[in-house]
Amino acid sequence: GEIRVIAPRFDGADALPRSGLPVHAYQDLAEAFAAAKGLRVHWVYVDDFEALIPSLLAGQGDMIVTNMTVTDARAERVDFTRAIAQVAEVVIAAKTRKLEAVDDLAGISVGVPRGSAYQESLAAHDLAASTVLLPSHESAAERLDGVMQGRYDATVLDSDIASTLIDEYEALDIHFRLNKHRPIAWAVRPDNPHLLNQLNQFLVAHHLQSGAATVALRDWPGIQNSGRLRMLTVNNPASYFMWRGELIGFDYELMQAFAKENGLHLAVVIKDDIASLFEALRKGEGDVIAASLSQSEERVSDSIQFSEPYLRVAEQVVGRADGPQVTAPLELQGHSVGINPQTVFPAKLNAVLPEGHGVKLQSLPDASTEDLIARMVAGEFDFTVADSHLVAIEKTYHANIAVQFALPGEAEIAWGMRTDQPQLKQQLDRFIKKRYRGLHYNVLFNKYFKNERKIRRYQKDRVLPEGKLSPYDDLVKRVAQGHGMDWRLVVSQMYQESKFNPKAKSFAGARGLMQVMPRTAKQLGFENLYQPQNGIAAGIAYMAWLEKRFPGALDFDERIMFTLAAYNAGAGHVRDARRLAKTLGYDENRWFDNVELAMLKLSNPRYYKEARFGYVRGSEPVEYVRKIHERYLGYLQSIKK
Repeated sequence: GEIRVIAPRFDGADALPRSGLPVHAYQDLAEAFAAAKGLRVHWVYVDDFEALIPSLLAGQGDMIVTNMTVTDARAERVDFTRAIAQVAEVVIAAKTRKLEAVDDLAGISVGVPRGSAYQESLAAHDLAASTVLLPSHESAAERLDGVMQGRYDATVLDSDIASTLIDEYEALDIHFRLNKHRPIAWAVRPDNPHLLNQLNQFLVAHHLQSGAATVALRDWPGIQNSGRLRMLTVNNPASYFMWRGELIGFDYELMQAFAKENGLHLAVVIKDDIASLFEALRKGEGDVIAASLSQSEERVSDSIQFSEPYLRVAEQVVGRADGPQVTAPLELQGHSVGINPQTVFPAKLNAVLPEGHGVKLQSLPDASTEDLIARMVAGEFDFTVADSHLVAIEKTYHANIAVQFALPGEAEIAWGMRTDQPQLKQQLDRFIKKRYRGLHYNVLFNKYFKNERKIRRYQKDRVLPEGKLSPYDDLVKRVAQGHGMDWRLVVSQMYQESKFNPKAKSFAGARGLMQVMPRTAKQLGFENLYQPQNGIAAGIAYMAWLEKRFPGALDFDERIMFTLAAYNAGAGHVRDARRLAKTLGYDENRWFDNVELAMLKLSNPRYYKEARFGYVRGSEPVEYVRKIHERYLGYLQSIKK
């Protein structure tokens, strides 16, 4: 129940950004990892940076969390996670000195902390004689002071820290890079591969989720400017669920149609219950609730409004076919009714029952309709209440369900918004009036609620929490672990490539679950790609190889996006897109809404004639990355391990 985390006692003296991640945020990230795993954190502090690895190897802690550079010497002693950041090492000295290359350091003194990556870098360039070893706890600012005071002629710092501090030292300057790309990572003992795998999965999931998460109170103009509509929902068999690796659902597909009609991408934010949906909407974690909710007086407030109804259903009292039978509300007296107090049904029942009615209402605040019906069938209570379209789904599972009677009136299912979103409401109302009971709507309604054969098909293979995403989960987990990848990201990519068909073959000759070209696979040491083990291993190895083609100061999540794009279109085309993005004034280090826009232009002669790798159908990698990313985020919310 506890994880011991080793860190320098005074870590944070140089608490400056590393690709947007301050040093002190590493500790917050470690705390988040522990919380995700249900663990307490016990911090083990050491005074000397040199003591970090010995403390780990001696068993005084389970992992090292600090801004530790991965070096060859350290990698021989400990195992490192995926790189959290990439930095360059730069040489700093007085402006009056002329230092342009490593050879210029011969004959002058260079002060660096004992046991640091800088010491190893200088030794690799045969500069041990020029190296002045300083106490390992000496900070970057103290080393710059040392150069100013003439205790040594130069020092080495990480580029991000150097660029922030250098303005305070008018007499000093950054002269050249000693090393271009140095990965920063956390360390574990080599005999702890399971912890390493869990850390790598967490880091990938955390960074990709953080990159996608936005909190903003937006109406229609803000949504349009962002290009993304955030749908708040729950994981249930009507609104949103996973089926054979794909994300589907009645609300989800309707919202997708609305988003597509308005040139928006749909992002899904899953919450555990109805109360959490409204709380998230008020905070700005999402733009609209689409979760098969009935609008009611209790739910409408000064801050919450609903769209026009997009579904009208009966509210049915259901019981067991072999259990007690009733035909009217009064006949419920003396019986037990399981009900979720967050729904509209307690108020609806109380409205049709006399005071002191004698019905035993069993309150189950965390239960979904699916749970309530399953527990009712199991005999925990006699009856429950559910919307007719959800009852239709559950009847395909449970032959012992019998509808007893319907409550008066008709329930109106609608989408929820804040009252400060009048323009979004106007757009959603317009969409509903246009689509309600139209061809597309009727096809979706029949697919999810009316066609028993299709309902059985989708619900039989619906992915439940702790379930399987694909038939190949165990294979993917084993292979992904060796490359520090999150297996759920690989499965999302596999679905995009082959829909889990191990015999898939493209028109270009790519084969297997990960659609690797035979020549590429052979260069990586794999053959017979139709064998699931080989196809998966080749695809993951190719991803790992491609990731190394993008050195430099890319954020954690961006490196993954660029790697996915390169898997689809080739690293050369992605590099072309990055160069074009910079020319067009976009951020060459950001994929979404930046490099992806440049990639789209590389199918235009005006741009691809100037590109090193020429024409590419840019819409394919753009769609490829976005779909894998959005599906992966859905997986993270559905499958937690």
